[in-house]
Amino acid sequence: MTEVCEALVNGGVLELLAGAIKSSSEEAQAKGAELVAELAKVESCRLGCVTSGLVPILVENMASTTTGVALQACRALGNICYEHVYLPDGGRVSVMESGGAAQLLGLLQRAANLPNSPDDHQLRLVSTGFLLNLLNSYDTVQDQSMEAELVDVLCQYLDKFAEDEDIPTHVLLSLTCMADTVVGRGLVVSRDITPQLVRVLKINESAEVTETALELITNIAETECVKTQVAKGGICEAVVEVVRRHRNSPSSELSPPIIKTATDLIVLILVGDESMNIIYDGGNGSVYKELVDWLTSDLEDLQIAGALAMGNFARSDAHCIQMVESGIAEKLLKVLSSHNSGEGDIRLQHALLSALRNLSIARQNKPELVKQGVLDVLLPMATAIETFPVVFKLLATLRMIIDGQSEAAVKVGGDSKVVSHLVSWCYTKDHPGVQGESSRLLAWTIKNCEGNDEVIKSLVSAGCIAPLVLMLGSEHAVMVNEAALALVLAFSKDVKKEMIENTKLVEVLTFVVGNPTQFLPVEIIANILSMMTALSADEPTFELLKTEQLKEYMGKFSEHENEQIKSLATALKEKM
Repeated sequence: MTEVCEALVNGGVLELLAGAIKSSSEEAQAKGAELVAELAKVESCRLGCVTSGLVPILVENMASTTTGVALQACRALGNICYEHVYLPDGGRVSVMESGGAAQLLGLLQRAANLPNSPDDHQLRLVSTGFLLNLLNSYDTVQDQSMEAELVDVLCQYLDKFAEDEDIPTHVLLSLTCMADTVVGRGLVVSRDITPQLVRVLKINESAEVTETALELITNIAETECVKTQVAKGGICEAVVEVVRRHRNSPSSELSPPIIKTATDLIVLILVGDESMNIIYDGGNGSVYKELVDWLTSDLEDLQIAGALAMGNFARSDAHCIQMVESGIAEKLLKVLSSHNSGEGDIRLQHALLSALRNLSIARQNKPELVKQGVLDVLLPMATAIETFPVVFKLLATLRMIIDGQSEAAVKVGGDSKVVSHLVSWCYTKDHPGVQGESSRLLAWTIKNCEGNDEVIKSLVSAGCIAPLVLMLGSEHAVMVNEAALALVLAFSKDVKKEMIENTKLVEVLTFVVGNPTQFLPVEIIANILSMMTALSADEPTFELLKTEQLKEYMGKFSEHENEQIKSLATALKEKM
């Protein structure tokens, strides 16, 4: 086929066809354009179609009121515009320079109002296909097309032909191409195509059309305003119906990826604050209730999406409290209890922990979560999970749960296997987040165990002092303060020289207190000095701190305007 087409082009057939297309015979015009369309299917022949001057003639023939002539001209131009290596974008440039965008827009408008005969349907199909080829990866065409109010015409096609299989695909892909440019995205968003997209998702059961529609919505739903727009417009309800349809009656091999794209889209929409509140609707939203049901689905993608969604809903104390009261935490824990080993699904573990962490931020929820057995599910994970992103989320969740919960802190600090893992993670270089969170969890355990002698001695014996000393030198003020408080509490129980002689306490203290005072709030400086005061209870230990630099810094702090700092520093200076 290719050889025959190339031979015809090389033999001068394109010049003959140009004459036929320009003739007064509509039959000759249609047949000539039809042959050009066939030749243009061959990549190597497209360049000749452009250079022989066929494009302006074909563009003119698109204006014909005879369906056959306009159809074949459209077919030929669509094939000429198809991507090829010999003339990148050259076909599109030629069409645009010949006024093709305006002619195609006019043809699309006329074709939309033609009857539903096979020929008229074919004209709509070919013209939308030509549009897609024209728009694909060519910004200049897109800008000119958008200026011609193409979005309105495409919305008209989605309204009138939503049940068709191929036309909506062409239209949705064309809109996607437009949305890939800044100007085009603005036009698509300002037009608000949500009603059309909802209609397509609800009544068109073609897997290809559904997938294309979902991908378009995902494309445009990156901004907060669009998330709100689609949430108000019923997109989430339509997407949930799509999931239900493909879950209950898988139509093709596309069903699993469609479900994945659909669930990812809902989670994306819930990232927006206003859109999330619209869907939550005080805990009564139909989509919210469906997402809760997904937690117990036998499809992992639905479980993961349900867990991620719960995490997004749990972004305010009011939501968190209401969700825990309605049993959401218990559902999450039940699912996680089946996935809290090293063999559990990593994506699901991460999503469930994210949701539980958010729910545990509300102070009212912490004792309730402990009562529901959250530690019985989470603590085994601390000794079984090795995937750092999951470990990071686990540590952050535990830290939130023990805040102000002494019994929970004692349970964490009293588990020697868990503590051993925490101390080892404090030194990992593979994941800075895990390193930081493990140190913070140790500090919070000491802070919240209400001075439990057994727990603090156990933590000290396990080697928690050294990582807390390193944490004291953190660049984050909040972590410096947490470390200082934990060390004050630890040293207040017992101080021995061997506790700190193998740490970098002197170097870290010299660095921290030597910084200009404006880098650390007054209360943090006071906590650091309180820690040094606790160390002074044991003379051999305190002897390690008697360096010239630290003596000099204590002298400066003894003249501080804050009375507490002044008092602590003066006492330390005298002891030194």
